[in-house]
Amino acid sequence: MRQILVDSMMGRLARWLRLLGYDAPLLEKPPLQIKKDQVFLTRRKAWQNKVGVVFVLHDRLEDQLAQVTKTLGLNYQPQKLFTRCLECNLTVQSVSPSEVQGLVPEYILHTAESFSQCPGCGRVFWPGTHVDRAEGLLKVIWKNKT
Repeated sequence: MRQILVDSMMGRLARWLRLLGYDAPLLEKPPLQIKKDQVFLTRRKAWQNKVGVVFVLHDRLEDQLAQVTKTLGLNYQPQKLFTRCLECNLTVQSVSPSEVQGLVPEYILHTAESFSQCPGCGRVFWPGTHVDRAEGLLKVIWKNKT
């Protein structure tokens, strides 16, 4: 799978690609060179029609996701959801409740099914209602994509 470089103006799209489990670093400025194993997502008209660039046509996140997943042939794989940090893009690691004690609310510590933590920024993640909402949106996008 090619690394998906995302233009800084498309931070929400980068977060959702990470949510899907894809390596999607957010770049502060366009790359000087796009390698063969990379693709650059942008809305900058100056980059339109360049090799290795996907010019994102839409403003709305749902439409952006639909276009990018279709163009790049990205698959919806439920087991990959929430495997990357939404903030810094690193792969999160499973951790025990004792390892996150003091980092999450007490109620969450005792009720969440599992926890994962980013080795870079230290953010802690757990399954909550946001997972159901995200999966619902993704299923709609994939249904309309086909």
